[in-house]
Amino acid sequence: MASWVPIVVIIFAVVLVIGPVMWLKPSSRDRKLAELRHKAASAGLKVQMQTLPAAIGEGTAATYFSQWRNPRRLNTGWVLEMQRMSHEMHFEGTWDWRKGRAAPEAAQPPLRELISMLPSDVTAIFANDSGLGVQWRERTGDVGFAKIQQALAVQRPVIEEAIRQPTRSESGEV
Repeated sequence: MASWVPIVVIIFAVVLVIGPVMWLKPSSRDRKLAELRHKAASAGLKVQMQTLPAAIGEGTAATYFSQWRNPRRLNTGWVLEMQRMSHEMHFEGTWDWRKGRAAPEAAQPPLRELISMLPSDVTAIFANDSGLGVQWRERTGDVGFAKIQQALAVQRPVIEEAIRQPTRSESGEV
């Protein structure tokens, strides 16, 4: 019996050392998210963590931004976010403007088209200095990423021109 005590102590010591190391090892989900975000960066998208819309709950989710080609004179600062339920007063079913600040009228048809192209786990659309961004919970993986990438590639240029403020000479001012 006494000869087993050192072996048990050694095994216990090894477990104490290896346990925390294994605990710090990234999970398969963490590795998949890192891979998705690396793909996004390689495709020219910028990824930022943003707070989830209040109607969705607490926490954060990754927002994939397609940068503006010409960021001058853009009417940005608006956010379109998912709501708890569909209502006729909302912009588009379960989508509505944060704090009532809407995008210009000209951008609303392409925004509706953008919404129809996105995966179901998208929670918000941002227009800010970083570009046009889609907040995504990343649950739909590669398929969802492909949809977001395609939607941003098609709709970002259209929305960018729709939110561009005219210069004084274009608007007829002297």
